[in-house]
Amino acid sequence: MKTYRFGIVGLGVMGREMADLLAAHPRFSVAAGFDPARPQVSFPQLPSAEAVIADPAVDAVYTATPPRVHEEVVRLAARHRKPILCEKPLAHSIASARACRDIAAEAGIPAAVNFSFAARDVALRLGYVVASGQLDHLTGISLRARFAQWPRSWQSGAGAWLAGAEEGGFTREVVSHYIFLANRLFGPGKLQKALVTRPAHGTETALVAEISHGDLVFHLDAAIGGDRDDDIRFAVTGSRGEAAIVDWQHLEFTGEAGPHYPASAPLDHLALLLDGKPNHLATLDEGLAVVELIEAMLA
Repeated sequence: MKTYRFGIVGLGVMGREMADLLAAHPRFSVAAGFDPARPQVSFPQLPSAEAVIADPAVDAVYTATPPRVHEEVVRLAARHRKPILCEKPLAHSIASARACRDIAAEAGIPAAVNFSFAARDVALRLGYVVASGQLDHLTGISLRARFAQWPRSWQSGAGAWLAGAEEGGFTREVVSHYIFLANRLFGPGKLQKALVTRPAHGTETALVAEISHGDLVFHLDAAIGGDRDDDIRFAVTGSRGEAAIVDWQHLEFTGEAGPHYPASAPLDHLALLLDGKPNHLATLDEGLAVVELIEAMLA
């Protein structure tokens, strides 16, 4: 089977983690990367993002830069006709996210957004539960999220932009995953109301919002507080019970939740994208829809 060599732009926590995952997968390797901080990695670092993307040894691009840089990287990928996997959120503004979507579409390059729940076992199995009708009449969706601090302790290397109002905050970085999942399971959401608490400087400290998905209402309650980096519960409630994703990876449900998927499933679907085959990865249209809801809540 064909293998693909990735170039990585942005070698912070997420970039290095993806490099390790790609290197461990039989369909992928890492050919080169770029980050102005030049962290220690096991592959060549080139002097610029364009040098990485233009490198003939690079078949596809993953960008884990701060969101405001995503559009620039997408433009470079389109110019050099390289497929791109973009870290979420797609961009730091609706206009930039729309530009990313349009640029990739016009260039005809394979493109996706790296939402954790697009092809992850726990989300695929929750989708099975919802589609199976075991919950019967659906009555609501909810998200409760608490963070001991923001940025979280393991994000200290990216703290400057994660702590800034322009492109950081837990709504863009974490809540966006669950908005994506709700959109995928229940169709496009429409913001009904949002209350954001934020200091004079910095990112939000609390968010309460409601998003409608047809007749269903998605209640969101996220805030800084508690003693864990991530204390998160996303639940779908029906007349016959509830199914929930807890702390990213645990599915709470007493019924039949379908087959388990391997930990490699997200990268297996990345290979399908690059092969030109149907896959579960988040499209740039889906990424744009999430940005539209997120930025409307934070406005």
